[in-house]
Amino acid sequence: MKRTQLYLDEEEHKILKRLSLKTGKSVGQLVREAIDEVYCGKNALEKPLSDSDPIWKFIGSGQCHETDVSGRHDHYLYGSQDEGIR
Repeated sequence: MKRTQLYLDEEEHKILKRLSLKTGKSVGQLVREAIDEVYCGKNALEKPLSDSDPIWKFIGSGQCHETDVSGRHDHYLYGSQDEGIR
C-alpha cells in the first residue's frame, strides 16, 4: 500500500467520519472502497462494450462529405479551433 495525503472539504469529511462511526471502518478504508467501486470494480466508469450494446447500431449510419472527420471531430461537432490529431 502507498501512503497519500488527501484534502476534503468540510462536508465530505463530515460524511466520511459519520459513515466511519456507523460502519466501524476507517476513513481511509471508505475512500479505498469508493475508489475501487468507481474506478476498478464492476461499476467502473470504463467498461468494454458488449456485442449487444445498442451503440453498434449507430456505427456507419451517418454520412459526411468531409474526409478528416475522425481527426477533427471536435471541430465538426463543437466548432472548436482544435485541429485534432496531427
